[in-house]
Amino acid sequence: MRRLFPCSVRCLTCALGLLLTAACTDRFAEINTDPTKAGDASADMLFSRALKYGSLYDNDQQVGEHLHANMWVQYFANSTPGFSTDRYESNDQWATTFWNDFYSGYGMDLQQAIRHVNQNPKDVNKLSQARIWRAFLFQRITDYWGDVPYFSAFQGADGHTQPAYDAQRGIYSDLLRELREAAAALDDAQLSNYEAADLLYANPAAAFPAPTTAGANARWRHFANSLRLRTAMRLTNADPQLAEQQVRAALADGVMESNQESAIMKNTGESIRINQNPLAVVLSFGDCRISATLVDYLTRYHDPRLLVFVDAVSELNPARIGLPNGLSTVQLTLRQYSPAYFSQAGARYRSLANDQNLLTYAEVCFLRAEASLRGWDDAGTAEYWYTTGVRESLALAGISTPAVVAAYLQEPEVRFTPANGLQQIITQKWLSLFGHNGFEAYAEYRRTGFPNLRPIASTGETNGQVPHRLRYPQSEQRLNPASYQAALTQQGPDAMTTPVWWDN
Repeated sequence: MRRLFPCSVRCLTCALGLLLTAACTDRFAEINTDPTKAGDASADMLFSRALKYGSLYDNDQQVGEHLHANMWVQYFANSTPGFSTDRYESNDQWATTFWNDFYSGYGMDLQQAIRHVNQNPKDVNKLSQARIWRAFLFQRITDYWGDVPYFSAFQGADGHTQPAYDAQRGIYSDLLRELREAAAALDDAQLSNYEAADLLYANPAAAFPAPTTAGANARWRHFANSLRLRTAMRLTNADPQLAEQQVRAALADGVMESNQESAIMKNTGESIRINQNPLAVVLSFGDCRISATLVDYLTRYHDPRLLVFVDAVSELNPARIGLPNGLSTVQLTLRQYSPAYFSQAGARYRSLANDQNLLTYAEVCFLRAEASLRGWDDAGTAEYWYTTGVRESLALAGISTPAVVAAYLQEPEVRFTPANGLQQIITQKWLSLFGHNGFEAYAEYRRTGFPNLRPIASTGETNGQVPHRLRYPQSEQRLNPASYQAALTQQGPDAMTTPVWWDN
């Protein structure tokens, strides 16, 4: 297992003084300041870092998303005998790293940014944007584990060193409240915003010319409402009444209307890794190949993205061949399963300069298609939003030739039919999220059961079923035992087979 960054510098307020004597000296400040630590970071610095690292650095991409969600929704298949998660076996080191990097890393940075600005009314836009990003990050965490520290998280300095695990129902209720209130609080009359530190929306766009205050606010407002739409749709089974209420409210408040509003983390591909696409760095390790499931769907659908998503096996073999998921350690040592015989991801996804799509207009279209199918969206039909979502997804992959798009939409399994509407919507969403957002694809699979994934030969810890969640870090049993045990009493056994609240 590659641990790329065993330690990263935290841009937090640090003052580790060595108090040797109570005497006053002219060199007190110098003696009691650690010269190796950063000083008091500004809200802009903290927010910028929380955006970039929250979009995932390559180590978090590998142990957090790639070796869990990307394998479990069968975008990729593991080709390394020593890696176990593709066989539905837990790995405490990987889960712990992802958990700790959020709670003691970029999540803490964001909380510190909020503390910098939450007392100044002139900083309402900075505060609101930070609250929106906090909701984005926390949804990802609670979707992975279920009940997690939320309301008392990041309060160690105030004595809350063993925070309670909050019920996911309560977390979701608060995420929806936070997104609604933060979007409403954005104030174009207040000129203070993050400007260049806003790595999501600081770049100018034709429809919303950030970094002006009005431009940035408009895009953040639509991002918040679109995230609220995503969050509400997660509750279709757990609380359909609340889901419908929140879907309608988010649509009324205004969601993304074009790809120019999509939340996309830009990458330059320059030599410093933080400027590189994290998935591309992970794929360069050669530890996986494209999943046979993904290749099967693309081939059966005559999907033009096959040549974009999947590379040829080699210069001598132009075929696109996927590796089955869940192969045993023995199988992965056999010649027939040599990685040399299977395809890697397409060149776009192995490019260090490829951008990261965090929440796109295409996804919003698919969310609206499902909402329309359920009778919750009165503007447009399920077929209209589904077709628009497919078109936007193809465009994100660089495919926009009208004849190609029209032909694809007429493919028997692609052409919209209300009877198969939900399966078609979620399957196309799954395809659109490839290479960018395995977290969301994994959550939607658990919620809907789509797409139809291949069974794996291994039984793992789940009797061969796709895991419902990650297990908590084992360190929590030692460091926060009472809260850990209370979470198990509340949610169920700390097992990969225990569903999270909205998955019941």
